[in-house]
Amino acid sequence: MTQFTPPPARMLPEYRRAAMRHQLMAVVAGSRHRRRPLLIAASAVLVAAGTSAGAYAYVQHSQPVTDKNDARCYTVASLSAGPESYTTIAQATMAGSPRPAQVNNAISVCATLWRQGILHPGPQGARGRATAGPAGSSQVPPLVACVLPGGTAAVFPGPPSTCATLSLPNAASYTN
Repeated sequence: MTQFTPPPARMLPEYRRAAMRHQLMAVVAGSRHRRRPLLIAASAVLVAAGTSAGAYAYVQHSQPVTDKNDARCYTVASLSAGPESYTTIAQATMAGSPRPAQVNNAISVCATLWRQGILHPGPQGARGRATAGPAGSSQVPPLVACVLPGGTAAVFPGPPSTCATLSLPNAASYTN
């Protein structure tokens, strides 16, 4: 059997160790400078992507109402509350107006229904009895118009972000 025994490691002279250390430091220092543009570019891409995603999430897209035959006045900001949470308006007559209210002013018609006490907050709010105060002074919540998947205008109580929360587009010509 052959046994391998290498000779002991030699110590390099000091000038060679200094040269190797200098070369190693130059490589390390140079690599930092080469990575800095990559780091800056990667950071810029991440900031742009984050800004775009944030803008997309916060920008509310609008869509025109295509079904102009009727509109819905909701009493809760929910699509799953059932038919007791909305009432449908179609050529309703606005209070104090001899002409029928067109669906293109659905927010005004829904506000009138809230003011007259016909609509109440809550999931059963569209099926209650009218309980208006003197001269129709019930409180009207902030209203926003969205577009349902079938193209019908839907007026919900809530802030302008309600449509985005419900994953619905804002109604293009129904903003308050």
